[in-house]
Amino acid sequence: MGVEVDLFLFGKPEWEMNMEEVSASEIREKGEELRERLHRIAEIMEKLENAGWERAGASLYSISFYKDIAIEDAKEELRQLGIDPEEVGLMEIEEEDEEEIEDADFVCEEAEDAEEAEDAEDADVGEEWREGERLLLLEDFELPRKSSTVGSEREKSVWKGRRERAGGKSEEGR
Repeated sequence: MGVEVDLFLFGKPEWEMNMEEVSASEIREKGEELRERLHRIAEIMEKLENAGWERAGASLYSISFYKDIAIEDAKEELRQLGIDPEEVGLMEIEEEDEEEIEDADFVCEEAEDAEEAEDAEDADVGEEWREGERLLLLEDFELPRKSSTVGSEREKSVWKGRRERAGGKSEEGR
């Protein structure tokens, strides 16, 4: 059993101010507030690292630390470090959760290895995304066109490729 400490950095501007009516002085004030907040977060990070907390990861808006400790002990340790437990996000991690995280990390590593192996194979396909086993190409999506290209060589090529990927199913015209 352990505890994760989550340090929220900052979010979208509209979360913190009315973007439709914000003034220049309000933006300056928010800049000073963000500066103070980030300096405090840096101070907390240093204290956590010096106290043996491990960096657990990062998300779009926050940085997380982990320590194998009970939640009440974590709160007390934070207080001793001069960190109010209310100024950070605290989450108790059960052993099952830890195993799921380790399993998820293993799956991600396997997926990365598989993607690297397939990269050379897929390099000639063009811009693409993977969704499970299905390969999605830009040409699979209908985009608005400024002029008609009906009957063009490009359109014929696109339809031929679609038919081949669909396993020979007939898809003539639009």
